[in-house]
Amino acid sequence: MRTMMRWWKARLARWLEPELLQPFMLGLYVTMTLVEFVRGAITLSLLPTYGRTVLGFAVEWTALALSVHYLTDNLLRSPVGWMVDRFGQRLPVLLGIAVSAAAVLAMAHARTVPWLVAAAAVYGAGATPMWPAVISGIGAATPQAKRASFMGYLYIFWLLGMGMGLVVINLFAGRNTYGLAFWLLTGVLGVAFAVAWRTVRSERLSAGAASRAGASGEDSPAAAPRRMRLSRRYWRDLWRNVRDVAFLFPGMFAQTFAVAALVPVLSVYFKVVLRMSGAMYSLLLVIGGALTVLLLVPAGKVIDRVGARRVLIPGLLVAGGGLAVYPLLPTRWFTYAVVAVLGAAYAFILPAWNSVLDRSIDPDKKATLWGVFMTVEGFGSAAGPYLGGLLWDAVSPRAPFLLSGAVIMLMGLLYIRLPIEAASRHQTAWHDTARPEAVPLDAAQHDALPNRAAPHEAPRSAAPEQSGAAPPPAAGQAGHVYLTARSAGPDTVGSDPSAPARAAGLRPRRPR
Repeated sequence: MRTMMRWWKARLARWLEPELLQPFMLGLYVTMTLVEFVRGAITLSLLPTYGRTVLGFAVEWTALALSVHYLTDNLLRSPVGWMVDRFGQRLPVLLGIAVSAAAVLAMAHARTVPWLVAAAAVYGAGATPMWPAVISGIGAATPQAKRASFMGYLYIFWLLGMGMGLVVINLFAGRNTYGLAFWLLTGVLGVAFAVAWRTVRSERLSAGAASRAGASGEDSPAAAPRRMRLSRRYWRDLWRNVRDVAFLFPGMFAQTFAVAALVPVLSVYFKVVLRMSGAMYSLLLVIGGALTVLLLVPAGKVIDRVGARRVLIPGLLVAGGGLAVYPLLPTRWFTYAVVAVLGAAYAFILPAWNSVLDRSIDPDKKATLWGVFMTVEGFGSAAGPYLGGLLWDAVSPRAPFLLSGAVIMLMGLLYIRLPIEAASRHQTAWHDTARPEAVPLDAAQHDALPNRAAPHEAPRSAAPEQSGAAPPPAAGQAGHVYLTARSAGPDTVGSDPSAPARAAGLRPRRPR
């Protein structure tokens, strides 16, 4: 059995990144799939039909419950992201799953509108930690050179969970079987809790940060004032980081706004204007979604190889152009072609855009800043449906498509000029958090370490002055060597374990 498992793992490693098979990363993805399975089932099918057919509530009240759910999720993303940065992924994820399970059971026993709305709000709070935890986990456990690929995997697992939840729950949700459907979803959340408990670790500090804290005595009571200063510095750095990426905020808002503007009118347009049946509409969605899922992994690899900018801007222009041209020729075959083009374009847009955001923020604040980003995107998701429906009623059925296409094309044109990757200019050499963080040692600490020659050369007996060593370091760099937390010796510089000590301007000592 073990031989078979090793064989399968070796085969998968040829096609997939080996980091994906790590228990931590795979556990986060599987947990997210299960959580999104429940969320897709509740928000896309179960809650609207349960509130209308079983409880007898008006559609506006079930819509209010869904709106409160998304509003709670949106408002809590930034503070929950800070919790993930502060306590690690494990605690927020486990608490969120437990709260979600309690909220699902509360929905099953709801008999009044306030009860249903309150349960939906609690469920929104429970669902909040999953995305910040997964995205910060990607930053902590994967190399930066593969970040776009793992953003692609993220969307594959998300779409898989949402789609399966929508399909499976419709098999259980009959008038007399809604109780069984709610218990099924509670059981799925129980499995998600078990997977997270087993695989998701909690790491509040990276290895280098922990080493520095221990070396500086920050765990002692006397270090409390310094911790307060570090906390203030943390918030100053956080605000600086937000300012540095502020020019990305219009893009965050616009991309979700453009998609959300079509949500309330899409099915109506296809059924009323094009006179498509429900089966044809489902086939249309399957074509677009399948193309996106199939292309996400190769698209991520292309983005990692050529850079996000070269992929993101053409993808935005193609998607915006397709949406803008579509209302001019609203035939069925042209509809299928446009949906296929949009599915392929978004397979490149999603990982490219998210890799741009990921590279633009400090590694120790990923979850917090991703919470800020998701809040901005959430405002776009909230404003889009209202304006799309308003244009449908006030202008014409074509107007929402023209608006969405114009917004996406404007994004692409703006980021031809705007420096979408310039926000990473302040990041340090150890930004790649998949490797141990570098710890600075001064010259005295370096001299106190065991004698060791550079790893690529044999010990030399000649004096350093006669060996052609590098000149002393420049001002501001004197006396520092960067030692990784798990490096083999003092000659490790920055995040590259093969760099010799002389790269920092220090000559290796002669062996005794």
